[in-house]
Amino acid sequence: MKNRFYQYILGFIFVILFFPVSADAESARSLIEKGNEAFEQGDFTASLEHYNKAAELEPDSAIVLFNRGDALYRQEKYAEALNVFEQAAAKALQNNDRMLEAQSRYNMGNSSFHEAEKLRQENLEMSLAEYKRSSQFYQSAAKLDPDFTDAAYNLEASRIAVKQVEELIRKQRQEAQQNEQQKQNIAKELENLQKEQQDAAEQSSESDQSRQQEGSESKETDQSEKLAENQKSITDRTREAGQKLEKLSQDKDAELSDEMAREHVKKAVEKQEEAEKELQQNKLSEAHENQQEASRELQKALQQLAQKQNQDQERNKDKSGRQEEEAAEKQKAEQQEQNEQQTSTDDAGQQEEQSPPVSENYGDVSPEDIINEEIENKKYRSVRGKTGYDPVDKDW
Repeated sequence: MKNRFYQYILGFIFVILFFPVSADAESARSLIEKGNEAFEQGDFTASLEHYNKAAELEPDSAIVLFNRGDALYRQEKYAEALNVFEQAAAKALQNNDRMLEAQSRYNMGNSSFHEAEKLRQENLEMSLAEYKRSSQFYQSAAKLDPDFTDAAYNLEASRIAVKQVEELIRKQRQEAQQNEQQKQNIAKELENLQKEQQDAAEQSSESDQSRQQEGSESKETDQSEKLAENQKSITDRTREAGQKLEKLSQDKDAELSDEMAREHVKKAVEKQEEAEKELQQNKLSEAHENQQEASRELQKALQQLAQKQNQDQERNKDKSGRQEEEAAEKQKAEQQEQNEQQTSTDDAGQQEEQSPPVSENYGDVSPEDIINEEIENKKYRSVRGKTGYDPVDKDW
């Protein structure tokens, strides 16, 4: 369902608004015309070059900045495009051009949303932050232009994406906690097995010394069989613990310490199997050596698991600190955004209160409902012949 949802949503959410510049200088006008022609032909690299040259002649033109952002966006340079659209929004704010400011902020949302899509497979936390940023940009665009229904739609879509990623992160964290708990249980098993293995090695040594002193062959054979049975039990449980650990550590983010712990457990099992065979052959001295070596390998595995746990604790501590810093930066950015919005709407009276209707219960709205509603909205806008703003004529 998710893939189908995004196949539909791409048709709406990344609409790039495109305007020529109203430049006074003939050379700037000519450069923009060349940039527009290259843009329409799909040569976004050439169009960006023309817009950059025009920007050198008209550095304060919000529309030149807007077109530069369009060209960067079409080259999928979303972070760069967002920065340029932000500059365009700032210039539009200075010029009291609410429409262009709204459209610039809308495209900031598009750029941020697309950047979030790129990050979704790599880093869910960073992707979530970008989705939230896109929601803020769409919301500011909708407030600036109450008739901007595409901004309202994209705001709804970005909020759905936020909820989806939050759910993925929640499940990911839950799985990580379960994984960690199972690893702790395995570590406890290995700790007990290491102690049992050490005791078994001591028993083999004591039996070997007793045999040398007493020299009873039948008694020695019975004792070796019992030691071999005990060793087989320890070996089977160690092998099972190693399989559990390997199953838990097969993900792409498995730490080197996990891998090394698994290798030590494997070596311990190999030594245990050799000791078991030697006990069956009544070779107590040789069995003792292998049992001691198996005990040492289990101890090394435990050290590696403990090291991994310490690394996780340090990572969580660092992550917590970063989250606090990000929260502070976000609060600062939101306050700045509110200040800018207040400045741009001082002369509009109560107009900002007429923002487009957006469902407050967006968490209960299915993607298909939103898509169907938007399709109907677009049909309605097509009948009206416009979407709440007049397109700028591209002819000079």
